[in-house]
Amino acid sequence: MKITIIHDPEIGEPRITVAYGYLTQELQDLLAEISLADNRIPGEKNGTTHFLNLSDIYYIETVDGKVFLYTVGDTYETKARIYQLEEKLFGTPFARVSKSAMVNLKKVRSITPEKHSKLIMTLLNGEKLLVSRQYLNSIKERLGV
Repeated sequence: MKITIIHDPEIGEPRITVAYGYLTQELQDLLAEISLADNRIPGEKNGTTHFLNLSDIYYIETVDGKVFLYTVGDTYETKARIYQLEEKLFGTPFARVSKSAMVNLKKVRSITPEKHSKLIMTLLNGEKLLVSRQYLNSIKERLGV
């Protein structure tokens, strides 16, 4: 892979252009990381709105009609619906694992098969999420297993 970095004071906002003949897994991983770099989601905690970097979010979950963003030590509520976040996070390491949850695949420590064609996903922070049958094949493919 060849990388060229150009400093040009005439360019206003930085831009990244990727040219390729074929898409490798290495390039897909790199593009996913780049997509996380300047992407933030607003989340509210104790009446204050915080702007969370996608790379800090472990998973997103809907509970009783509210959507929560979970980081290593905090929980934030967002006004966005989970389907809206799924659309916004397309092309990033986030993936739907059930009707009510999405996970940052970069935060997955391990997966364990469960009865009835399901998986238990353990995250780096020790949290466990159930991957439902509907999303099982997609998750396995994205994780390369």
